[in-house]
Amino acid sequence: MRQVRRSALVAVSRETMFGIVNDVASYPEFVPWCCKAEVRSQTDTEVVATLHIRKGLLRTHFTTRNALKPPEAIELALVEGSFRRFAGEWRFDPIVDPDGKPMGCRVNLELTFELAGALGGALLEGIFEHAASALVDAFVARARALRPTTA
Repeated sequence: MRQVRRSALVAVSRETMFGIVNDVASYPEFVPWCCKAEVRSQTDTEVVATLHIRKGLLRTHFTTRNALKPPEAIELALVEGSFRRFAGEWRFDPIVDPDGKPMGCRVNLELTFELAGALGGALLEGIFEHAASALVDAFVARARALRPTTA
């Protein structure tokens, strides 16, 4: 089982970052290894979506049920796909100056996963781990592109 933990500071509000991460349909525009994203269902509290992945030898897709807790967190649970196990959480922690003025947020991502199938599993897990580690960078870059100086 592999685990990815990443975080970054970004000069946008946690509400903005929550919105960017929750906009699954836009992932192919800025997540390098995501070639297609399909939103299966969406409510105020949940999104079910399928991501299609192409990175090196890795070609797969998986569907997650994302529990929305705006603007604090998004919890990810596997519905179906090429994983034996997959779970994760995005957290968005506000950053304020000593006077309480918003300055941005800390974006945190934790993923735990294990690909199904032993043949080539370790190699493909390594590729997915590398891709998942770059996720926070992709979302921070998207936030900067959309709102370069807004907190």
